[in-house]
Amino acid sequence: MSAEELVSEEPRTRACRTCGVEINAASARCPYCGTRQFKRQPILGIWGALVCLIAVGAAVLITRTLTQTTQKTVSYSYYRSSDLVALVPAGYKDLYLAAPHGTALAGWRDPVHTGDSETVKATRPVHGTPSSRLRALAAHLRQIPGIALGYRGPVTFPGGQPASELEYTHGRFHYEAIVTFDACYHTIAVTVTITADRYGLLNDLSLVLPQSASAICDGPDFSSRDRANPSVPLAPAH
Repeated sequence: MSAEELVSEEPRTRACRTCGVEINAASARCPYCGTRQFKRQPILGIWGALVCLIAVGAAVLITRTLTQTTQKTVSYSYYRSSDLVALVPAGYKDLYLAAPHGTALAGWRDPVHTGDSETVKATRPVHGTPSSRLRALAAHLRQIPGIALGYRGPVTFPGGQPASELEYTHGRFHYEAIVTFDACYHTIAVTVTITADRYGLLNDLSLVLPQSASAICDGPDFSSRDRANPSVPLAPAH
């Protein structure tokens, strides 16, 4: 009968980094002089910290993008005065703007994001065409430092109502769209101005708000009745 010989594997050894005595290679300290055998290493190191910073930055950017793209659809409230009708983003506060006789003016602003606003202005009589009014505005804006003009061209509302639109940016986080059209059988010039701190929000609002704004043709500011004009002094100056 033969028996297999038991083979025992000798443990690996290494020389102590201080006294040179052969010790177990896995020993953390030398059993003779007590010297630590392995240098302390940082958990991450420079490259590990850099990788973590890049990963955190990427996570922030992805989260911000997902937040902006998954935001809820903007809801609107209905506004009607004796001169204007319009849709207004829910939560916007009325600025109670005033204008002289012959012009109806209303404006609203987001109380949280004050850069987001809507203004509707209707003026009688009409001067020029919607496109010519925006061309003049674009020429004026080109002279202002920090303004970059964007899209300018025609738009058509549902039902075939023609209009003109101008978009521009001012500074880093200010986006603005201005839409002009004629109402009440081309007798009243309407201008809708929208500002936003995000270009995506500006697009969402500019697709809806200008189409909903209109002058009331027989409103007090546009009627032919004799009406006091607050822009004219009651008595001549002496």
